[in-house]
Amino acid sequence: MEEEDEIAREHGLGVEEVCLASRFRSLHQVKQCHCHLLRLGLHHDTFLVNTLLRSSLNLRATQYATVVFAQTPHPNIFLYNTLIRGLISNEDFHDARSTFAPNNFTFPFVLKACARLKNTHLGLTLHSLVIKIGFKSDVFVNTGLICFFSKNGFLSHARQVFDEIPDKNVVSWTAIICGYVEFGYCEEDVGLFRGLLEMGLRPDNFTLVRVLYACSKVGDLASGRWIDGYMRESELCGNLFVATSLVDMYTKCGSMEEARRVFDGMVERDVVCWSALIQGYAANGMPKEALEVFIEMQRENVKPDCYAMVGFLSACARLGELELGNWARDLVDGDEFLCNPVLGTALIDFLCEMWKCGACGGGF
Repeated sequence: MEEEDEIAREHGLGVEEVCLASRFRSLHQVKQCHCHLLRLGLHHDTFLVNTLLRSSLNLRATQYATVVFAQTPHPNIFLYNTLIRGLISNEDFHDARSTFAPNNFTFPFVLKACARLKNTHLGLTLHSLVIKIGFKSDVFVNTGLICFFSKNGFLSHARQVFDEIPDKNVVSWTAIICGYVEFGYCEEDVGLFRGLLEMGLRPDNFTLVRVLYACSKVGDLASGRWIDGYMRESELCGNLFVATSLVDMYTKCGSMEEARRVFDGMVERDVVCWSALIQGYAANGMPKEALEVFIEMQRENVKPDCYAMVGFLSACARLGELELGNWARDLVDGDEFLCNPVLGTALIDFLCEMWKCGACGGGF
């Protein structure tokens, strides 16, 4: 590396410029630069490491490229991208398999990043790599693929990957359920949920929340009731988020009596649960009950959120409750709710209703 140091001194350049300017005509040059980066503590610089990776892979030194990658703390998605593409282009699936070990979280991690960044090309490349290095049956890797395909709109690909998993677990079932929900294919989810149970698996809380959401989206009260019954038989009703989802499902399906039953049976309640019930009463033409629940919430010293306020204002408008509505208006004006567009619309609707019935006088 003395030659590199000499070049740097002669031209007033740092090691970064020297490394980037080098043509790396041989693996020996790449190794020299790599050693220099390690000595200077620059092996964490992803930009420089990426240069070393590309140079190694261009020289078909795939094994050394994996060494460079392994010595990089916290590699980011771009380094994974460079390494994966290089290994595939060199058809070095042995090094690919040793780098992405079956007991590693690497594949799911990279696939999750691809889904978040909408990096379709890299995700499809990974899918090809999964098949070529023999991870096609790995449930964790395939679950990552399901999430990637679902979030990028390739539901048919996601379903194909799911169907080909030999030993599906709760996570893989939940991944495909979430995929269908996200793109509005909620009718499929109840069937998938039944399949999960037929496999003898016990759904987790997240699975229950998603399938209940699917029922609420399509107004499938019968399936919602069946899931409710299953939850009670299996003693799965204790979770706050699941119980709130159950309340929300019943309100969206128009069954306020059952929503109230679930609500009253909850050991703990937060503002989200209260809001779901208040909005449910307001949306289902029961404004008096909505006001009663809102007042009950106030007595419990639970601070309302914007959704509770929307339901409350809607109920006030229906009942012509100018005094209560104005109280809510003052609360909205003096709190962080003011910038919420949904609440702003509800407040305008309330004032319009009061104006139409002459309750606002000249104040509006």
